[in-house]
Amino acid sequence: MKTLISTSMTAVLAGQTVLGFAPTGTRLSKRAAFSRLYSSMEEKLEKKKELERLFSLQVTNEMAASQVYLSASIWCDQNDLVGMASFMLSESSEERDHALAFVDFAMKRDIPVRLESVPAPPADWDTPEELWSDLMKVEKQNTAALMHLASVSQDVGDFAISTFLMPYHMEQVDSEDKLGTILAKVRDENQTPGLLRQLDTELGHESK
Repeated sequence: MKTLISTSMTAVLAGQTVLGFAPTGTRLSKRAAFSRLYSSMEEKLEKKKELERLFSLQVTNEMAASQVYLSASIWCDQNDLVGMASFMLSESSEERDHALAFVDFAMKRDIPVRLESVPAPPADWDTPEELWSDLMKVEKQNTAALMHLASVSQDVGDFAISTFLMPYHMEQVDSEDKLGTILAKVRDENQTPGLLRQLDTELGHESK
């Protein structure tokens, strides 16, 4: 009997599982695994919150873009560029529609939306080139925001949001291409007098 007890105690001290005792290394390993799992869950939760914040922020981004286009439309109308004014008014409406589409999707997915203050847009430009350059910056900023939102949605694994964003990515490609072409023509006005008026007429026809 003494020999059996002695053997059991030796085995326990050696870290082996005897008489219902788990070895110290195993207990530490389970604790570490649980800690890693908890940290991973916390990280995923934080990413989900960040995704929701960015999605909500995009509503503000779209409304801000709408305001810039509206302000640009007013400036063009005041400077006898009625075709450009009509084009920009249409773009302003489209950006607002984007914002409402984001809100509609958020409501369906129970994503909290918090409307932020929309910065006041520029109200005056020295030249049409300056105006179109500012609009290009707005589109590029919007593209960057959408790309970041898409990247976070993929990290989280929210494929519904990723799918929802796809048409907007393609639309941004088209918008930047369109504005790039317009901006190039506006800059060519110095070499080709009358080109600005021709462009104004073309954009007016497009927006009808």
